[in-house]
Amino acid sequence: MSKTYDIRQIGGDKIALLGLFVASLLAARLVVGIKSAIVLSAPIPLPRTGLSASVPRGNGWESRARWARDGGTFILSSSFPSGSREPTAWVICQYRPAIERETPTMQFERRARKLDGAIVEINQTVTDSLIFDWAHVKGRETRLTLFLAAAALSDDRQLYIEVYEGTGDAEQAEQVFKKVIESVNLEDSRLRTAATRGTSKEKELL
Repeated sequence: MSKTYDIRQIGGDKIALLGLFVASLLAARLVVGIKSAIVLSAPIPLPRTGLSASVPRGNGWESRARWARDGGTFILSSSFPSGSREPTAWVICQYRPAIERETPTMQFERRARKLDGAIVEINQTVTDSLIFDWAHVKGRETRLTLFLAAAALSDDRQLYIEVYEGTGDAEQAEQVFKKVIESVNLEDSRLRTAATRGTSKEKELL
């Protein structure tokens, strides 16, 4: 009688331990999912332009959540992991003045060469606000993944976006890239019209 009870008790303990193990795995998976979720900041406006954008913030991403001026260029950025001197991923949005007459494709090719990467895809995305020409770049000898995008604005200005991922997680980089360009909003219809004209001119150049 006691032996039967002991066997049942041991069996019950094993089942309890197995249940605890499964619960721990599910909890760990949930934590990883939460940590890897891409959370964007609230729209961050660039004064006197009608332009706003969001960048990753939280869950390991760090951003000052404001546009910073660098000469005639305004930059909005975010990096991962937070506090790292050498981030493994970053997002950079640049509002650029009319400095050079390179087409977006030329800019993408130049950036790819600088990082020893190769363009594996060139495409275009139309949002409610802008038309983005973009490229996907992969490292030749490294695991880097890079997404680049450019949209024409009024007065020959340009919005340039770069999403860099250095660990080879191309899927994560693509998700971040899509979320960022979808977050861009342009309130000034005059700028939106100019963006359309700018894209048409580029197609003529190509």
